[in-house]
Amino acid sequence: MNKKSLKNFEKVLLMLVSLELIALSINLFFEPSNVAAGGATGVAILLFEGFNIPTYWSVFSINIVMLIVSYFFLEKITTIKLTFGSFVLPLLLFITPVVDLVSQIFLSIVIGSIIFGIGLAILYTLNMSSGGTTVPPLILHKNFGIERYISLFIIDGIVCIGNIFVTGWLSFGLAVLSIAISSVVIKICTIIEDKYLNF
Repeated sequence: MNKKSLKNFEKVLLMLVSLELIALSINLFFEPSNVAAGGATGVAILLFEGFNIPTYWSVFSINIVMLIVSYFFLEKITTIKLTFGSFVLPLLLFITPVVDLVSQIFLSIVIGSIIFGIGLAILYTLNMSSGGTTVPPLILHKNFGIERYISLFIIDGIVCIGNIFVTGWLSFGLAVLSIAISSVVIKICTIIEDKYLNF
């Protein structure tokens, strides 16, 4: 295996690890706690709580729609980068068992948020994405110059508010806490990567 092939293999392996971390955070912590903390996975949890639609199916459906939108409104290379995560994350959500690993809901959300943040941080480091609600911010940034973190924050905020109507105020508060924790974890991971690692 030459150096380039080894580098590509390492990148794919890291992507699988990051996507599985996200799947674990959803299936072991967020879904059992009935907390939707933003993104396509958050929408999927709301749909599961409201209509009993499996989360993996909702994530897959959202990702497919967003891939089609990406194909028409974003560069081809961006759509290609979105494709891997868009298909692999729903698969990992399907094969990863849903287990209420931590019965204390606050602790469950804290642990889940840390794992979720680490998974996202690895994806960001690799300049990749799990698809879903990351697509609209890319389109808004390209066409209107709106910073991606602003539109993503608004989308996540809307999903968090959905908790109020589906699972209650406690879930809403925990969802907001989760986003804050994940954001801090991503920032810490970014600093560590910048200083000590080189993917």
